[in-house]
Amino acid sequence: MGARRLLAGAAVLLSVAGAACGNSKSQNSSPTTSPLSNTPLTTASAADLTRSVPRPGVRGVTDTTIRVAVITAKTNPIGGRYHEYIDGIRAYFKVINDKGGIYGRKLVVVSDRDDVVGLQNVQQTTSSLADDNAFATFEATQQLTGADLLAKAHMPTFIWNIDPEMASTPTVDHSNIFGTNPAICFSCPGPLASWLAEKNGFTKVGILAYGVSAESKLCASGTRDAYKQYTNGRVKVVFFDNALPFAADLTADVANMKDAGVQFVNTCVDTNEVIKLQKEMKKQNLKAVQSLPNAYDHDFVRENAALFEGNFVESLYTPWETQPQSPETKAYLTNIKAITQDPVELTQFGWINAVQFVDGLKGAGPELTQQKVIDYLNAQRAYSPAGMVPPIDWSTGHIDPMKHPEVRLKEQCMPVMQIKGGKFVLLETPPDKPYTCLDTAKGADQTPVYKSFAPGGVG
Repeated sequence: MGARRLLAGAAVLLSVAGAACGNSKSQNSSPTTSPLSNTPLTTASAADLTRSVPRPGVRGVTDTTIRVAVITAKTNPIGGRYHEYIDGIRAYFKVINDKGGIYGRKLVVVSDRDDVVGLQNVQQTTSSLADDNAFATFEATQQLTGADLLAKAHMPTFIWNIDPEMASTPTVDHSNIFGTNPAICFSCPGPLASWLAEKNGFTKVGILAYGVSAESKLCASGTRDAYKQYTNGRVKVVFFDNALPFAADLTADVANMKDAGVQFVNTCVDTNEVIKLQKEMKKQNLKAVQSLPNAYDHDFVRENAALFEGNFVESLYTPWETQPQSPETKAYLTNIKAITQDPVELTQFGWINAVQFVDGLKGAGPELTQQKVIDYLNAQRAYSPAGMVPPIDWSTGHIDPMKHPEVRLKEQCMPVMQIKGGKFVLLETPPDKPYTCLDTAKGADQTPVYKSFAPGGVG
């Protein structure tokens, strides 16, 4: 699940996550935890949550509101529904506000900016920092090129993390930026794709990626390396094309994969290209199965049920198919209806980021500041917003795992599903433990551990 740039966008993110682990962006210094302020970190009590303390001089905080800015790639050429991210934020804020808000204040979205596929991210970030008087920034965009600006402003920032720019650089600490997962590694091998291939008896794999996206190419190389590392030759990559242009004609690739006997296809391309690939495979009668990037979309799977029957999907948060559903999944599905009747993946990521933000506010206490929110979250060593994603160690979550393998995830955990009859069906997990977790130090023939990260361990 991986690359973020332009058209490769979210689709590549999902490809990398299926074959990789952890973080992103180069860092030459040794990894260290982000320094905490000298102010003691406190978690607000129930009484504290209702206590209003005047905060003159604290950016984005008035006597009655806590203000946030939102930037999304509303305008994009692949039909990505990135702007729906804001619906999830508004839905969770409504839940909090309907209960009286926090610290005597309502949570308010004060700006809704379009960064146009990330090409205007610096411009929109600059304008937001100058004009919005926001306490925090939320982003769902295909390039986070304004990351340094947000870091230098010490702006608590919450993102749908598909952006390599999230991680700290050798010159700028990005420990103010919190994602739905740690900083990304586009080429770190992980065992999940290899495990899935071996489990289903696939011995011949095809990999496709864009040649015009550096992240897409890294995604492809990481996937290939994973098969080599985790299967000990039991699964071979017999077709590899990392030179596709955007909107490529896939006729020749499919013909070559068919000649090579490909049974399982991994891609680092966008959803439009995945659909085109599946149609061409059907046309040429290539009976191979895809691991689909960015496809946990209930409308999409219903509309394309016959085309994608039998294909695999890995989501980046607890799927709705868990039984019983976790308390937070139930809360999301119930409360999102107040904002939209058509929730999508980005909507839920907005909700998850809003949960992170509110948790940070609670940790900061009634005498809140932006830095207290940042410090509280960076002190979390196993943080999962309401159990909706695998726990994140934010003391190392901003460090580049390419340069520092010691911060790579020790365990790769994702819900694995198969499309059957236009529905997502969890692959062999207990119904209340949707995450298939694999030890990244072991081979693909290992027995997974199935987990739930929800409070109480159910759903």
